[in-house]
Amino acid sequence: MDGSVDKMEIKGVTHPIPTEYAETIYNKGKNVFVGKRQLGKVKKGDKFIIYESHGARAYTGWADIVSIQKMKPTAITRKYKNQLMITTEELKEYAKNRTEMNVIEFENFQKFKKPVVPKRFVAVSGKYIYEDEFKTIEKNKD
Repeated sequence: MDGSVDKMEIKGVTHPIPTEYAETIYNKGKNVFVGKRQLGKVKKGDKFIIYESHGARAYTGWADIVSIQKMKPTAITRKYKNQLMITTEELKEYAKNRTEMNVIEFENFQKFKKPVVPKRFVAVSGKYIYEDEFKTIEKNKD
């Protein structure tokens, strides 16, 4: 296979997560992320990469995506209440005036020994992680 195609293969997705919410993954085993924008080209088994947007300002861990879907805020609360990184009150406020939110459920979270600083800023909307950046993360996380 030619190398340029490999570089473009999507291996995962990242979204910026403030440190206090990232810590609910590290310390409390929370495993459901809710965001406003869906990057729908990822699938079950791809990586959900935690980008800590305060503090480390780096990738700090990753997990396997179980599912990625759009859901109504009330359905999110019903299905994932105890797994959410944010409280139900915070979800209500965050989802205000939105009919659907992006939900990523993940498992097998692994915190990196060393944070990996991305070459480029990760915008609020998140971004795909392609093969080349995935390999850089893999090489530098331990």
